[in-house]
Amino acid sequence: MISDSHLTRLAGDIELASKRVQRFAPSTPVLKIPMLNRLIDGQVFLKAECLQATGSFKIRGALNFMSKLREQQQTTRVVAFSSGNHGIGVAYAGMCLGIKATVVVPYDAPLAKVSRIQELGAEIVFYDRFRQNREALALELQQSRSCALVKPYDDWDTIAGQGTCALEALEQAGRAFDSAIICTGGGGLSAGMGTYLRSKSDSTQVYTAEPHGWDDHRISLLAGSRTEAPADGSDWCDGLLAPIPGELTFAINQANSAFGLSAGDDAIFDAMKLVREGLGICLEPSGAVAVASVLSHPETFRGQRVLVTLTGSNVDSDKFATALRLAG
Repeated sequence: MISDSHLTRLAGDIELASKRVQRFAPSTPVLKIPMLNRLIDGQVFLKAECLQATGSFKIRGALNFMSKLREQQQTTRVVAFSSGNHGIGVAYAGMCLGIKATVVVPYDAPLAKVSRIQELGAEIVFYDRFRQNREALALELQQSRSCALVKPYDDWDTIAGQGTCALEALEQAGRAFDSAIICTGGGGLSAGMGTYLRSKSDSTQVYTAEPHGWDDHRISLLAGSRTEAPADGSDWCDGLLAPIPGELTFAINQANSAFGLSAGDDAIFDAMKLVREGLGICLEPSGAVAVASVLSHPETFRGQRVLVTLTGSNVDSDKFATALRLAG
């Protein structure tokens, strides 16, 4: 169970993590698209994590976790499992910190993400997502190599690193938000950001944003316990296909009174097109789900100041072009 004291400690750890993260990952901008402001008759603040050197927010958690390892001189090697963006973050952090990284990646991961992990110097171990358990495989590698496992979301230091995104957004926007809509897979970004935002204003409503059919957080938050997603949605959002919330991340999101939203493929394609035309940014489908949630539920945010995450830009060109063709 997550208590108020736990949330207070996490908010403090997010502030400590900020120095570790910003050493190699400078602040990303907060951007605006007038059409979104008009849609809700309010203000939509787009936190552009897609502009990170790694193309996603995942660098934050990896840098905090691995910097602490380096400070404590605990290891010179790490293992991670990832559908892509976390692996890129771990590989990048390893390059910055002089730590060798091995990443367990599904055979069908997007080529853009696999290529980026390799370019950053990490070793890749492929697995079959339908026949093998990626975490079990990573644990075997960790034990055989006597190194640390960098979890993608269900770890306190990873969550603290991800939470630095909210610290920056508050500084950039100047005051608290009424709501925050956060792209959610395992729940680390929403747990970290939600905790920090609510530590500064407990009236801020936190929303997780997921694709239809993979909305395990929405279902779990309504049920009051961790519940698997039906897993009957498309695989467009390859970075958000976690079947069930993490234990720690769900407990934190629940303690922060988070509420779940989901969006369909059509809204996700429209969001990708809107951001491309409005900002010149190519979002991956997973990175567009929070914007898609605004498009799908504008009445929920009428007249508000809303923080929305743009979480990733690592998308194959053919996939992006297809999404734009399918957009309305």
